[in-house]
Amino acid sequence: MRATARVDRSLCQGAGLCEAMGPELFRIDEEGYSENSQRNITNEEKVLLLQDIADCCPTGAISVTVSEQD
Repeated sequence: MRATARVDRSLCQGAGLCEAMGPELFRIDEEGYSENSQRNITNEEKVLLLQDIADCCPTGAISVTVSEQD
């Protein structure tokens, strides 16, 4: 399993919930927007956490794409 996250900066309000839930996956940049700090997540626990974070984003700015690993 492989997952990638995308942050829509037009929706992000910099609430910081993503960084609080997964500091190894997200950070708030110098402009106050969330950005994902890891690409191509393959650890199953982190993939599940990534999906939980996306579900909890108050503005729906985070989308996750999951695919089967080759």
